[in-house]
Amino acid sequence: MNDDILLALNDLCIRTPERALVDGVGITVRAGRITAVVGASGSGKSLSARAAMGVVDVVPGLVRGTLRFPALSDEDWFAGVPGAGVRAQRRLARRTAHLRGGYVTYSPQSASSALNPGRTVGRQLQIALARRVETPDNPAGALRRVLDEVGLPARTAGALPRELSGGMAQRAALAVAIAPRPRVMIADEPETGLDPVLRRVVTELMLQVAADHGVALMLISHNADTVRRIANTVVHIGPEEEG
Repeated sequence: MNDDILLALNDLCIRTPERALVDGVGITVRAGRITAVVGASGSGKSLSARAAMGVVDVVPGLVRGTLRFPALSDEDWFAGVPGAGVRAQRRLARRTAHLRGGYVTYSPQSASSALNPGRTVGRQLQIALARRVETPDNPAGALRRVLDEVGLPARTAGALPRELSGGMAQRAALAVAIAPRPRVMIADEPETGLDPVLRRVVTELMLQVAADHGVALMLISHNADTVRRIANTVVHIGPEEEG
């Protein structure tokens, strides 16, 4: 039975004219599970994660693979794209745009990349909340609840990202990722740039929020201890690192 599969990326191959960036990658994300994607720097982890959301922006780009969201339909979103060039990849990005930020959300390595520096945290949360399948009856109350879930005071809504500490910015980025009530959340190296204590706090918070909302988590990580401790499934991309 595949009823619990939310995202299925199979036999992914993405190339530049000179070499394969990823080749033969397969990632399956299941409801209520944590899937860790690991590999050396430059092995294509983030590239694979972006492809899992329908975004491929290298040339010639996608040459092989399938992408399905079985909880929605059996459609292969990559159909007609492999080997068809940049225009086909742009069409793919447009066709999947409604899924990004709703069905699947992505939190990049640094909170500074996840947050718009010119918008307050509150405005960014309003935009994220608007992507929910069911719009909250009380948007202001929903915004406050999301901030509370990640341990941020209500006044954070009026702050710009540059006014936050590193830990607060990570929490704000998590709030934006979880606000739309996605089925899948992709967290790309969420512990980057944090001290050991704060890394543990942010990771535990991410797990708790994901569990509370029944969100499947795809975690891209270099931290072997974190992966061993929390992952249900581990996907290795590229040669496995020693040790």
